[in-house]
Amino acid sequence: VTPELMIKACTFYAGRLLKTHFYTWRERTIPPINEDDPLAEKMEKAAEYYNLRLQRYVFRQWHSYVKAQKEQLKNKLLRIQQMFQCCKLIIILNKWRDKARYKNKKRENELMLKHELQLRKWRSKLKLKVSAKEESICPKQDISEVFLVDEIPAFDISQLPKRAILQIDFSTVKNIITDKYVVSTLQRWRLNVLRLNFCGCVLRMKTLRSVSLCRNLQELNVSDCPTLTDESMRFISESCPGVLYLNLSNTAITNRTMRLLPRYFHNLQNLSLAYCRKFTDKGLQYLNLGNGCHKLIYLDLSGCTQISDSAMEILSAKCHYLHILDISGCILLTDKMLEDIQMGCKQLRILKMQYCRLISKEAAKKMLSMVQQQEYSAADPPHWFGYDFEGKPLTEEQDIKPLKDSELTLNESTYSSEEEV
Repeated sequence: VTPELMIKACTFYAGRLLKTHFYTWRERTIPPINEDDPLAEKMEKAAEYYNLRLQRYVFRQWHSYVKAQKEQLKNKLLRIQQMFQCCKLIIILNKWRDKARYKNKKRENELMLKHELQLRKWRSKLKLKVSAKEESICPKQDISEVFLVDEIPAFDISQLPKRAILQIDFSTVKNIITDKYVVSTLQRWRLNVLRLNFCGCVLRMKTLRSVSLCRNLQELNVSDCPTLTDESMRFISESCPGVLYLNLSNTAITNRTMRLLPRYFHNLQNLSLAYCRKFTDKGLQYLNLGNGCHKLIYLDLSGCTQISDSAMEILSAKCHYLHILDISGCILLTDKMLEDIQMGCKQLRILKMQYCRLISKEAAKKMLSMVQQQEYSAADPPHWFGYDFEGKPLTEEQDIKPLKDSELTLNESTYSSEEEV
């Protein structure tokens, strides 16, 4: 055996012996390790991580829910505040309205009382003046002669009795009184005037606008007023909604005025549109718009040559309370119009259809059983209508007729429309 082999053998033996003794010492010194412990530790860490993730998810959901609840609560509080402010404003406005109405009523009462006292004062002065003049003249002299001998007294409507003040007729003094006195009179007695008659008066726009001051007006007659326009009717209709009788005959009104009538005159009962030829079928159909003039009892369309059956069909469908209807001189109306009236106007009592050439005698006889009084004629319109049987205006040569014929035509006519009402 060589020394090198011996060295290798000794080294191998020593290493083997050291390894055997080290393993024995390690087994005695270090206890054995269980393989399940690391797995349990990992499972514990995994459970902690899962719980943490679950807590985060639940917290986020709870946070979103709480945030939404706070937002809803905020919106509810804001809405409650708005409702409170709205109720507060309503209470304030109601109190203000009641106070304003009270002040307005008090002011009107004071104004009425002032006018009454002023009227009494003027009456007493007038009585004293008349009595003084009666003493200064001979007893046999008439009181009317006193005013003729002295100066003519100034025009003062306040000297009239209260019943006359309620019904002012400017038509009879249209050539004497000026627009200035008309405006001042209406301004002074605007709360008392119930009836106004401007028939045939030539008035300015400012004077016609002064009619709007009479808010208690019930009857208005502006027939034959050449200065009446749609604009002036707009002021009157907006300020006088309580009008029951309205006469617009022989004026230049158009469809604009016809549109205003159902919008403001809901209680209108008597309407005269005789010889108003500037509105069309569409204008007459406006009477049925909205609340409309459904309370009409009297309607005068005489001389309206432009009216056709289509307009009367729509009109008769809504005017169920119509008692008097005048369509004399409406040359375009036919038997179909009478059929529509029979179906719609069940309460019709008086029907005038003079000079309606397209309405047959058979239809007129059939209509006679429905009404109490009827006037019918298929003759051509008389010359004082101002147009021929086709609705064309008459020339000067055609208009010149003997006075005797015209007097005969007038004698054959019956009562006027206003007298019947």
